[in-house]
Amino acid sequence: MEKISKDILDSFEIEKFQTNFRLDSIVSPNDKLTRNLFNLPAEEYFDALQKGISIAVTETTIRGKKIQTHFKLNGGGLAALKRPLNEYDRTIFDICNSAREAKFIGITRDSLFRAVIGGKTNQYPRPNQANAILESLKRLMTVIEIDFSQTRDKIPKYNSVKPILISPILPCRILHDVLVNGQLTSIIKFTDESPLMTIARAKKQIITYYVNLRDITGQNNTTLVIMIKSYLIRRVLEILAHNMTPTITFYDLFKHCELLNASRWQKQDARKIVLGVMENLKSEGIIKSFALTKKDGSYYSISLTF
Repeated sequence: MEKISKDILDSFEIEKFQTNFRLDSIVSPNDKLTRNLFNLPAEEYFDALQKGISIAVTETTIRGKKIQTHFKLNGGGLAALKRPLNEYDRTIFDICNSAREAKFIGITRDSLFRAVIGGKTNQYPRPNQANAILESLKRLMTVIEIDFSQTRDKIPKYNSVKPILISPILPCRILHDVLVNGQLTSIIKFTDESPLMTIARAKKQIITYYVNLRDITGQNNTTLVIMIKSYLIRRVLEILAHNMTPTITFYDLFKHCELLNASRWQKQDARKIVLGVMENLKSEGIIKSFALTKKDGSYYSISLTF
């Protein structure tokens, strides 16, 4: 465990964590590179991480050009070897990026948790929730090497982005057992901008929403609840921003939230979580209405109206 000296805390401006602790908005990079990274099948993820295999992300521009970005993963440590990056990790990633975008020099683990559950004050993570956050942060410190050169060559407006970016997915340091407002916590200090944010900003593919959309009455904020509400909020806003077909399939939801092989009862519980999220989006005026549709007697999709 890292020993924290007074000099480190002074240079880290710890007093900023005692006053600027509330996060109001979430920013989420929503380009294909980010989507692919956090939705890699296990085999591809471990090939990239352990064998150095490069993964290609192909996109088609409005004018029909094919552009490719390649990335590799390395230096992930034990946490990265446990499982691929998933929707929970993307939630932690988004909130940390959002804090940095709001000009915070870092965020406490407890403030991060409060943003995860919707911004409620005076809430603290239980030990298993705190551990899940720290494990996710370690996974997000995996180094990614992005070859953006082909995209730059074909689209000059992206020349502000370096051709090769090598950085942790989330560049940060974790300081443990720091006393903030009378509570021992961990502090996540941001050391640079994520290369995924750099690229998404150049592409103007970032979604923004108020953190209180994550505050769903009556839900326990388990890892599964966090994954489902994160995916649904982002998909609804993506559909709205890009005028896409207003439908979310349960297959896609279950795939992103690791429920494809879940039991019938687990999927039934997941649908109850979906109803809570959608009702909240309706009450907040993000959508006008929604309906669960069936196909061949089984729940197939969520149909939205705006």
